Amino acid sequence: MKNLTTKILFLLFITSSCSEGVRVEGYIDRSGENLKMAQAWIDYLLINDLDAVRDLMHEDFSFMYMGLTENEDGVYGKGGISYNKDAFFSDYWPVVGELLPNGISLKTTEVIAGRNGVALVQEGDAEGINGEYDNNYVWIFQIRERLIYSVREYNSDLLVGTRLYKNKLVEEK
Repeated sequence: MKNLTTKILFLLFITSSCSEGVRVEGYIDRSGENLKMAQAWIDYLLINDLDAVRDLMHEDFSFMYMGLTENEDGVYGKGGISYNKDAFFSDYWPVVGELLPNGISLKTTEVIAGRNGVALVQEGDAEGINGEYDNNYVWIFQIRERLIYSVREYNSDLLVGTRLYKNKLVEEK
């Protein structure tokens, strides 16, 4: 009987610990708030509410598209370049509008949210300048001072190169 009571108490302890999590003095869980902010940033971009987008960005904001598009003439496009807050709006975002003139629909399929950041996994659906363009995305957000400090965008740069820029795949010699 003592063994059974010990097992029951142990199971109660484990289940109560799992549902409450570990409490650390001074720790404030902002993961839900950060997730809402990251999703709002994407949503505002998609409806072109750039003032609302700007309001969510840290003064030292940086953005980088992590894909590198390359053809026989070398690297082209906007990948691998770090954009500050102003350059994001003047140099990066207008190119997205040119490549996807009818916009894009993004559906969030997975999220990871923590105290200092968020990762969003999304499926895209769009008609690009050269036809159907359905890419998958991962956005990595770093949060500082309750604002978006940096964003890294990952997707298939091969799809960007072939569907948006009309590059052809060729065998390496």
